[in-house]
Amino acid sequence: MKNIIYIIVFAFFISLSSCSIDNVEPKNVLLESNAITNETTALGILNRIYNSGLRNSIYGRDIGGGAGVAIVENISLSSLEIELLTPSTSFTAFNTNNVLNNEGLLQQVYVDLYFNINLSNYFIELVERGDANVNDSRKNELLAEAKFFRGLSHFSLLRIFGQFYDVNSPLGVVVSTQPIRSNTSFPRNSVQETYDAIIADLQFSADNAPTGRAHYYVSATTAQALLAKVQLNMGDYTNAALNAQAVISNTDGYLLEPTYSGVFNDRWGAETLLAAYVDIDIEGAQAHNFGRNTFGPSTLFRTLADEQDGLNSDGSTDNATGYDPRYSLGFYLDPANPTILIGKYPFDGTFAGGEGNAIKTLRMAEIYLIYAEAEARRDGGSLANALARVNEIRNRAGASVTPRVLSDKATLLEDIRIEKMLELYCETGENWYDLVRYDRLGDIDASALKPSISSVNKLIFPIPNAAIIGNTELVPNP
Repeated sequence: MKNIIYIIVFAFFISLSSCSIDNVEPKNVLLESNAITNETTALGILNRIYNSGLRNSIYGRDIGGGAGVAIVENISLSSLEIELLTPSTSFTAFNTNNVLNNEGLLQQVYVDLYFNINLSNYFIELVERGDANVNDSRKNELLAEAKFFRGLSHFSLLRIFGQFYDVNSPLGVVVSTQPIRSNTSFPRNSVQETYDAIIADLQFSADNAPTGRAHYYVSATTAQALLAKVQLNMGDYTNAALNAQAVISNTDGYLLEPTYSGVFNDRWGAETLLAAYVDIDIEGAQAHNFGRNTFGPSTLFRTLADEQDGLNSDGSTDNATGYDPRYSLGFYLDPANPTILIGKYPFDGTFAGGEGNAIKTLRMAEIYLIYAEAEARRDGGSLANALARVNEIRNRAGASVTPRVLSDKATLLEDIRIEKMLELYCETGENWYDLVRYDRLGDIDASALKPSISSVNKLIFPIPNAAIIGNTELVPNP
């Protein structure tokens, strides 16, 4: 989207010592009375919400900055799919599941997510009172996009810093649905209360967002897809399956790419439900990627990939043959093309030139696997239907990948977890959240798979110390 660029509407000033870092107040540039006066000015602020929501908040990079580390890289290291090749203090802490509350990246992400929430809150308040001067239908479309990002940011906070897997837990996050105008401390909401706020925003977005959009915009289908993902994480399997199936059956132009490589060669193709707009040449924006010099496949992941053709220990040392083709796409060590990027990121990601890789927040293959898990877990669900969706993904992977067969529910659920790892590795860190959920649901023992997860307390990350100091009512994680 050519007009999703760095439009700085508000200047934000954050004092970590004098106020809560969840309380991010826009000051000193535009007054509330004139920030939005028509649809054009509303879209300017909405573009800023897109930028902060898709680049900063979810991935942990400064907007327009050439430095910084994406939180998804660290979360992937916390899980099972990759291991660290180049020593680094921050990377090592995540890779060994020993992250402390002074971790700078967590603080950055915490601030960025509340930044996006509060910017969305100001936008929602001004548009709801009529400042955009549009008709009710258009007003609801604008609100739907902002509420999508408010819901997405709350969901990200919950999964990183809260016990998202237990709706009965008091350890949710601070829910903010109104602009913060004072240095007030707020307590954590419960997990259920946090989910209630997220679901309300995403349901509104699914009901009111536009359709027929380029895939760097939020659409009604995008919102329904995220709604299904949230419902799966909170254990509402019936609604997760219903919404995921509706997305799979959409008539809005989203569908599986015919080849796995095609997913990444087309930055905003049919499979992409939402990806950030990235164009280094035009915007000077930092592109997303995983560096081959920093990250390599874990032994566990290499073994899983080797097994997918039905033959063990036949994988070549250059990762080219004998593996699941999805694994080889990412990790093939081609001496004729010694790229520094994992193969899922085919576009030049340097400031020397190149378009940059789109950040895929959601894509259709994940929705197929969300449906499969929700259908398998829900009361009265069809294991056969769940398996069929898994095998659609496996069939797309390549002819060498053998289909799964149905034996029992426990085996199918484990097959789905592994399939998500094979499909989504080095993208969004989703495999970490699956590891946590499956452990808490009693399906696996995360510590047996990765001994450095030595305590249940390591299944969520510590709330940054700066947040605890700034918000006197904020209870730290155990």
